[in-house]
Amino acid sequence: MQMISEIIQPILDMGATVFLPIIFFVIGMIVRMKPGRAASAGITIGVAFTGISMVMNFLTSNVGTAAQAFVKNSGFQLPALDMGWAAMLGFTWQWKYAFLMFPIQIGINFVMLLMNWTNTLNLDMWQVVNKIFTAYIVTVISNNPVLGFAVASVQVVLELKNGDVIKRQIQEITGVPGVTISHPMLLSNVIIYPFSLLLNKLIPTTKKVDAAALRAKIGFFGETNVIGLIIGTGIGIFGGYSIAAALLVGIQAATALTLFPMVTKLFLTALTPISDATNKFIRKHFPGREIVVGLDWPLIAGNPELWVVAILTIPVIVGMSLILPGNIVLPLASLTATSCFVPSFIIYRGDIVKMLITNIAAVPLFLWISSYFAPIFTELANSIGGVEGLAEGQMMTQYGMNLSVIRWIVCEAIQKHPVGIGLFAVLIVLGYFYFKEMMRRENEAEARLQK
Repeated sequence: MQMISEIIQPILDMGATVFLPIIFFVIGMIVRMKPGRAASAGITIGVAFTGISMVMNFLTSNVGTAAQAFVKNSGFQLPALDMGWAAMLGFTWQWKYAFLMFPIQIGINFVMLLMNWTNTLNLDMWQVVNKIFTAYIVTVISNNPVLGFAVASVQVVLELKNGDVIKRQIQEITGVPGVTISHPMLLSNVIIYPFSLLLNKLIPTTKKVDAAALRAKIGFFGETNVIGLIIGTGIGIFGGYSIAAALLVGIQAATALTLFPMVTKLFLTALTPISDATNKFIRKHFPGREIVVGLDWPLIAGNPELWVVAILTIPVIVGMSLILPGNIVLPLASLTATSCFVPSFIIYRGDIVKMLITNIAAVPLFLWISSYFAPIFTELANSIGGVEGLAEGQMMTQYGMNLSVIRWIVCEAIQKHPVGIGLFAVLIVLGYFYFKEMMRRENEAEARLQK
């Protein structure tokens, strides 16, 4: 096992923006692309991931900082600091058993493809870390690494099955055939699904409000860059900035909303030739099979509805962190947490109103759950040397981590808490109806694509 660790860890240490281009180049070679074209596609993937990260960091560091200024001015003291996904997953890679998850995920995917139990080939290998994280927290809760990796293995299976039941819907959104999203955050739609049934009753789908509908109804003020300017300026004023400084925050928010679609086009530029070559390869060597490539969520990041909802939710996150009983978390690095607005984009088909309501409803849950996991996250950080600059008595956590509610339910059930066991049973039932509904939507999407 030490040898496996020594081979895999240096590759992982390069980071997603280097690791994924290598993976896509190798895939391109396997499916008989020309080396130059495969290399170009791989490099473009790396550029796209870097671009998305830069714009998200730009949004958080400017709009998020303005919101945090209000917290600082209020004088509230919250002992658990939100360190963001990058810090948390960075610590997770250093867990002593982390390297085992890589062969486990590949092995499960291979067996399921061989047995025709899935049609998704998950190439989003960077998200192996999300399974490592699941294995870690279950191991800490249960003191049983075997159980930890068993639960993480179930997550691998569910990600593949979810990729199967949204592939046509992803094709409709992106226009790229042969791809799906295998990111674990989309499994949160199991929780969002019953909430969507209620909202669909209260707000008919005929009154859907997406970016196009906003532009049609309010013209100039419905443009995403104008929305960014208005919301960003409002957040700056809310944070106590001068008018000039608040307007600068507004321009920065407008910049982010303008750049997201531009950067996302790079994903489509890179993925289209790889998707075409992969589909030809599959038709030739696996006749009768339709295998789709599982990718990361930025595949759909160019949709402006995502970022309108993200920015509108920031003041709610900051304000609620100050008044919510039982919360100990100061949101810092995860104010644009994707773990609710990205899944809800798919379940609501881009309806901004329903996405926003769902995101706001999720805020207290994310705060409570990140408070719950703060001691576990801090223990992980301390086990590998601690966090530089963390004051005595402070803890670290992540606001809005992927699968927040599901992971909390699993941990409570493992500890045999009655509420956790009951909610776990409910989760299984919801999962059944969610997958049934998504299969129905897939059939509808396929019919539309064939017209």
